[in-house]
Amino acid sequence: MQQLHADFRDPRCARPVDFTEHDAPNQVVHNLEERGFAVVTMAEPGPPDAKLASLSAALRLGNPYIPALYRYAETKDYSASYSDIRSDTNDRHPGFNTTAGQAWHVDGLLDEIGDIRTTILYCVRAAHRGGNTLLFNSLAAFAELRERDPAAAEALLSPEALNRRSTIPAIDVNATGPVFSVDEEGDLITRYTDNETCTWNFSAGPPGGLHRGLAFLRAASDNPRYRLAMRLTPGQALVFRNDRLSHGRQPYEDKPNSRRHLVRALYANVPTTPN
Repeated sequence: MQQLHADFRDPRCARPVDFTEHDAPNQVVHNLEERGFAVVTMAEPGPPDAKLASLSAALRLGNPYIPALYRYAETKDYSASYSDIRSDTNDRHPGFNTTAGQAWHVDGLLDEIGDIRTTILYCVRAAHRGGNTLLFNSLAAFAELRERDPAAAEALLSPEALNRRSTIPAIDVNATGPVFSVDEEGDLITRYTDNETCTWNFSAGPPGGLHRGLAFLRAASDNPRYRLAMRLTPGQALVFRNDRLSHGRQPYEDKPNSRRHLVRALYANVPTTPN
């Protein structure tokens, strides 16, 4: 897997793909395989739903995926194909409605590891200050850990290692699973999350292994080789493998009547092209 050898210090990582170029979908697929993500500059800013539909069609992603957490009556307000992420005092979603930062996570709190394979974030409006999207190549960090401390890596593969629980008011649900696993093709996948939704089972795996593994990942997430801060501009989209990267967000400030606004879509498929 090429992503295991990616170095996010390489300035080419953040170089956007021009969606007007005839081979843009191939470039996106190549970048996702090489580093787990791609930045795409659309032809011009426009209605976000239409832009996302155009991009997902070019990448043959199919229809957007609705996460299991949003299939309950209590969370139906978040079950749209395209989710608006912007500060809103009337919104009770702890991640969408705030200008606070977001710690490392993958999308799909209740879903099985690997169910949500692709995330797209489309920028309608950038924040006045801050608000960069953060990417962590947790797979590459895990591969290094596996070489250094196999017992710690084994603990992170335990199906009892990590429980994630909903923090949305009025819905008490949770799911337990591994932090890393291997998919049907034999490739590593991740649900590495380290935020307020997490409860770690330090008895999982070899004694002391999960403590060491978690400490290693926390340190690695500050290593520029594995970590990248990305500021999207209006009309740009960030496409990334949700099953291969962890992501977060820096806190931000809005101007009055000019709120940071991203639109998110999730997909069960991996971007592909006919070529």
